[in-house]
Amino acid sequence: MGRNTVRACAILLCVAVLGLAPPADHPVWPLTLREGLPSTLPGYAAAPKDELPDTYENEMGKYVEIGRFFQRIESPTSTKQFRIAIQDYEGGKDLTASLRSAVAEAKKAGVEARELDISGRKTFVVTDRSQARQTTLLTVVVTPARLVLGQGSNVTGDEAIGLIKAVDFAKVAAIRKEPPLPS
Repeated sequence: MGRNTVRACAILLCVAVLGLAPPADHPVWPLTLREGLPSTLPGYAAAPKDELPDTYENEMGKYVEIGRFFQRIESPTSTKQFRIAIQDYEGGKDLTASLRSAVAEAKKAGVEARELDISGRKTFVVTDRSQARQTTLLTVVVTPARLVLGQGSNVTGDEAIGLIKAVDFAKVAAIRKEPPLPS
């Protein structure tokens, strides 16, 4: 009889724990940010493994970032690489002025830098052609505190703009921060 009681308690405990966990098909914050990343880019292969979100800090503040990496092998000596990331900053501060200042500094360093709108959203594109493989960084301000970044190696600014358009910016803006589950 004692064995059956232990089994019953173990089963009840498992059911209770499973009942507290979110459904497997519904990720929680910050994994929900991944829902804003395209799973494919035309002409590019996605990395076989997705990154996990991580927390970082820079001069604009603390943020959570998640990204997806793509590449296109054009020949044995030419590869294009492109990473799309979402950065979600704490505090809700409008990052546009900080980004505009960083782009102005980049221009002083001799790189090509421009500001434009993509899908009605402020976008900054910086391309460094000083190396054999040019590097392009593209930042789209989706909400005042949420950015979509495109980072390309051997990718021109115009190519990066075309690739970043695969992101559904409205979907990225609509992703809600959910409070963490109680521990």
